[in-house]
Amino acid sequence: MVTEHNHEIDPTFSPLMPAHRHVNVHMKRQLEANDIASIRPCKNIRICEVQSGGPQNLGCLPRDCRNFVDQRRRLRLGDGDAEAIHQLFCRLQLKNGNFFYSMDLDQDGRLHNVLWIHPRCRAAYEEFNDVVSFDTTYLVNRYKMPFAPWWVLITNDIQYY
Repeated sequence: MVTEHNHEIDPTFSPLMPAHRHVNVHMKRQLEANDIASIRPCKNIRICEVQSGGPQNLGCLPRDCRNFVDQRRRLRLGDGDAEAIHQLFCRLQLKNGNFFYSMDLDQDGRLHNVLWIHPRCRAAYEEFNDVVSFDTTYLVNRYKMPFAPWWVLITNDIQYY
């Protein structure tokens, strides 16, 4: 175990340490506005660097800016996306009354959670009366919303994937 640094600590590196990095409010507004205007992330970050007097004065790393933009994109759906999902589910429910869906909106009216149950899955569950488990630990779509495509049915000590 090393109890001391084996090199001199250079104070000029302190802005690179996570505790000292942050995207300020003005930069957040600028990054989001530019992203909505379809300015590519590399150009968006370069604009912030120029306005702050160079990359050394940015107060964060370019990766921090990209992470902020990615986080904001996850919260934004395109115009009509949530409505298109709702209309699709309504059509599927009209075709088959056993189709079930539920959509949750957050306090700003943005899509937060979506759950749907296909009639074939429901019939399989009713027939076997056993456990159905989802794995939503990875992110797949452009909104980085969890998606549960994998299901496991355990019946009579046999697992079906």
